[in-house]
Amino acid sequence: MNIRQSEILRLLEKKERVSISEIAALFDVSEMTIRRDLSSLEELGYVTRIHGGVAAKHKLFLDSSFNQREKLKVEEKKAIARKAVSLLKPGENIILDTGTTTLFIARELVQSSIVLTVATTSLAVASTLFNSSIDVLIFGGFLRREIPDLIGPLTEKNLTEFHAHKLFMGCDGLIPEEGFFTSDLNISHIEEKMARMADRVIVVTDSTKFGKKSFVKYADIDMVDTVITDGDVDPLIAEKLTRSGIEVLIA
Repeated sequence: MNIRQSEILRLLEKKERVSISEIAALFDVSEMTIRRDLSSLEELGYVTRIHGGVAAKHKLFLDSSFNQREKLKVEEKKAIARKAVSLLKPGENIILDTGTTTLFIARELVQSSIVLTVATTSLAVASTLFNSSIDVLIFGGFLRREIPDLIGPLTEKNLTEFHAHKLFMGCDGLIPEEGFFTSDLNISHIEEKMARMADRVIVVTDSTKFGKKSFVKYADIDMVDTVITDGDVDPLIAEKLTRSGIEVLIA
């Protein structure tokens, strides 16, 4: 995302919709240039194109730390998402955990024609899948203040009633000898319960998380079946995971 595109998003925080001609005049560039910017923002899921202009798609989530992380490693996350969707079969029930990489999976699902049910604690994921052909189940709970997710005892209780063929979850750290880590204690119990409710647990994460330890461990190595990551992964760490029985897929 370039500086002009970021400024367009800030403009949309103040106005519900804005015309292409207005944006072009503001930045003193051609309307064709603005159309290219809007196409990129639409692909990322930030905006919706309307006649002669654009509107914010998820205004609630535009200015947050969540979206700052979403802008990192975009191409890698897109590739990981495509690889993840390729593993799905029609009619499956899946869980998409919170996180920016799982949000990219949701966007990839919208572009696919596969029919399945997605359960999630992420309001960003649910919003992305809204009006698609996919059935969406949102686990109840309390809304987190800093990130658009649901947490709490009600969320954990509801998880025990659901079975998933596949679970896609991210991580903030991964140590082959120890397990998978998250930076947030509030979601560690939820992620642990999710892992126990799925036939196949798939961690989707970019290579920068490998070899790092975060605040709290949510899964031992033997709880995860597959890791999908990008081509910059440290081959030694990938080999250790493979020796531990984890399938490592490079997107």
